[in-house]
Amino acid sequence: MNARSRIEELFRRLEEPGGRMNREDVSSIMVHSRLLIESADNPDDYRVARFYVDWTVHTALHRSIAGCEVLRDITRALAENVNPTRPDITREVSRIIGLPRLRSELMELFRNNGLPQALFAYQQNWADFVAFLTWFLAEQPIKWPDKPRGRASEIQAEMLALDRPHNLSVEALALVDWGGVCHWQLQVAGDKEYTMMGPLEIAEDADRFLPPPQSGTAAE
Repeated sequence: MNARSRIEELFRRLEEPGGRMNREDVSSIMVHSRLLIESADNPDDYRVARFYVDWTVHTALHRSIAGCEVLRDITRALAENVNPTRPDITREVSRIIGLPRLRSELMELFRNNGLPQALFAYQQNWADFVAFLTWFLAEQPIKWPDKPRGRASEIQAEMLALDRPHNLSVEALALVDWGGVCHWQLQVAGDKEYTMMGPLEIAEDADRFLPPPQSGTAAE
């Protein structure tokens, strides 16, 4: 049975009376999505989805080009808004972490493989999916390589070339549970080292999703 067939079988089970999504379903979807990406005509169209698949199955990411780009872009966002901090910086960091792009890429991947997209099209379904996904990502940090080479070295140089108050740079990103809510946690270096936290947001407004259906699959 190929990856597409396994995802179809999973969705058929969820559509049965009492069908409810769980953590193992989300893990299975991510693993089989990786197989779909590898067989796609243009795998680079799904860079963020592939990054999340890698993040799901590794205890730490320190060689990921997409991960380096996330650290660079969060550094840029903090540098541009450090004084004063912009009220929506929490949402901006969440956006850079990439959940909106992940949803878009998974929808395209499933569409191109003739698979349903309801899991990603409805806000509550997506929120449930993200809650289970972040359970796997928790405490699995994204870091710079010890000795950046190639594109990773270029990305780090781009970060260091930014106008950075107090020489700040984001050295690591992790997702952590804080009071039952998933937060992003940044290790920031510079003139002084500190940790910065904020709640992880889906970072998309309700109008980006389809209206709620009359009935649907719930998560447990």
